[in-house]
Amino acid sequence: MIKSTTFLLSGGAGRIICAIPALEKYQRLNPDDNFKILISGWESLLWSHPTLQKRTFSITQKGHFDLIKDTNIVSPEPYYVHGYYNQTLSMAEAFDEIINNTTDHSDLPNPKLYVNEYEKLKIRETINAYKMQTGKKKVLVFQPYGSATELINGTVIDYTNRSLRQEDYYNIVRQLSNDFLIIYFGEQRFKYPQDCTSISIDHSHDLRIWMALISECDYFLGVDSVGQHMTRALNKKGLVIMGSTFEKNISYPDYFKFYRNKNKSPTYVPIRLVDFDGMFLNRENDSIMNFDDTQISEIVKIVKNDNSITNSKIGTVIPKGTESMGMKETIVSRMDEEKTMNKNLNTNTISYD
Repeated sequence: MIKSTTFLLSGGAGRIICAIPALEKYQRLNPDDNFKILISGWESLLWSHPTLQKRTFSITQKGHFDLIKDTNIVSPEPYYVHGYYNQTLSMAEAFDEIINNTTDHSDLPNPKLYVNEYEKLKIRETINAYKMQTGKKKVLVFQPYGSATELINGTVIDYTNRSLRQEDYYNIVRQLSNDFLIIYFGEQRFKYPQDCTSISIDHSHDLRIWMALISECDYFLGVDSVGQHMTRALNKKGLVIMGSTFEKNISYPDYFKFYRNKNKSPTYVPIRLVDFDGMFLNRENDSIMNFDDTQISEIVKIVKNDNSITNSKIGTVIPKGTESMGMKETIVSRMDEEKTMNKNLNTNTISYD
């Protein structure tokens, strides 16, 4: 009897999204393989997927070994694929090369995430309340930091050089605040103390909530982290601010707009292939995500002039009882209610990439 397969996926949430196209392709090409997907975190990203949800399990789930012990385990690692570490393949294509044993990626679908009707309605209700309180019609989700961000002596720093400086992200928020209702996608401890403009979302560790928010927004602005992968998988447009990583590897060059520091070129860091050398390579990328006032103005101009941004089509009905509530109280009450009604919402700790 031919054994079925278990795909063991590790790493950050962005990697999981990048693996989805290859898994969908595998399912199409191998209809007799009752394969399973075992994820070390982020399994909720595949909730509501029409075919992969039932195949997906968490590595923390009790008894999962009994589900996989008679299967062949495949642990795909895109960082080890020659085309990936030479910047000729995307992460999705590298997964395809491993999972489907092919170099033909012409039939690889775009990544897709699915938000159910309940999640859409609850987030839409919250967004409408904010719109009515602020008078803003367009919603922008802004993710200024990647998963390697740290707070050291009051300063936000990312040793992998993929995150914005606090003052740069704040200047962007300040210049866009007249045009957009801005939702801050990140941990509260990293938020600029003077930023009283962007909206912070409670339960921000829940990626299902961020999927729903992005599905209902007008535009995404962010760095190389999970937000841009969600945005592509939900068919929303955006601008990705690039630092030490490469568009071909980790993003969607035929879909997004990009902005780079014109004064510095990135050096590729072969993650998971080097240890000590990686530290030296990261040093070569130091300050690549530092932008002057002119560059910040260019980023803002690109967002404001992007003709893919249209007035929101989301309804404007105010949820009963929220007309006089403050912004924080509104979001807390809506999300707490959702937590109570849906006890299976994901509560993974943040490590987005």
